[in-house]
Amino acid sequence: MMTGLVTDIKARARVIKNTLGEDVMTVSDKVIIDIAEKNGLKIRDVGLQCLEQGIVPLRYLRNGPAIGIADQIILARSQVAVVGAGGLGGHVILNLARLGIGKLLVFDPDTFDETNLNRQALCNSYNLGVFKAEEAALQCAQINPLLEVSAHVTRVSHPGQNHFFTGTHVVVDALDNGKDRLTLSAMAGDMGIPLVHGTVAGFEGRVMTVHPGETGMESLYHHDPEENCAGSAESLLGTSALAPALTAAFQVMAVLKILLKRESMPSNSFLHLDLDKAAVHKFFL
Repeated sequence: MMTGLVTDIKARARVIKNTLGEDVMTVSDKVIIDIAEKNGLKIRDVGLQCLEQGIVPLRYLRNGPAIGIADQIILARSQVAVVGAGGLGGHVILNLARLGIGKLLVFDPDTFDETNLNRQALCNSYNLGVFKAEEAALQCAQINPLLEVSAHVTRVSHPGQNHFFTGTHVVVDALDNGKDRLTLSAMAGDMGIPLVHGTVAGFEGRVMTVHPGETGMESLYHHDPEENCAGSAESLLGTSALAPALTAAFQVMAVLKILLKRESMPSNSFLHLDLDKAAVHKFFL
């Protein structure tokens, strides 16, 4: 079947020019889906086979040259878990879907309500009351059929859930309280998985990569890990639409650097993003 599959893909690919004026073999989503259905294969697997044959799905053409075809293959083989599908998580999920991550695990126990409309990318006037994780899977399927999304309507809050992250290459923290963040960081560390932390308040955000064995999260939250703390920065400053969008972009870039083995932030350091002052600062713990 593999020989026939490759032959079919190559027969239906076409050459177009990229932004550098170079000829590139490409294939459309329609062709990929048709070939997958004809051969009884997963759409994701056919898309990956296209990349491995040097044929770029049209949807990824403009990812290059910053993300080359070898990088795109790595992303297509990767699994990322996003814990929280609200303000930060929604932007993270949509960006990862467009970039071409092969499989996403989304965890969130909550449903959308009207207070989410100001900042949560997955929320709109028509899906109020819908579970955030399930909506994430629905929208990702519409954005990128080459992506597999596993939606989990559950709170990640105790070490007994470590098995949720089996096969995961990066965990993204898009939570809203210190207690669950500490738990998630410990779980990721136990599983040997890097974690990308993000948090927002007002027009500010913070991003940090925590590799297994590092104690960055404990340094940030040891003083008051209680959930839904009334004195938290987010409670005091609120959350605008801008801070989650910017902070999530930095989180996704951190995910890319981990997956593609590019230089990442130094250990036990974090970025502080200040939209109001148009400033980015690096701090060491």
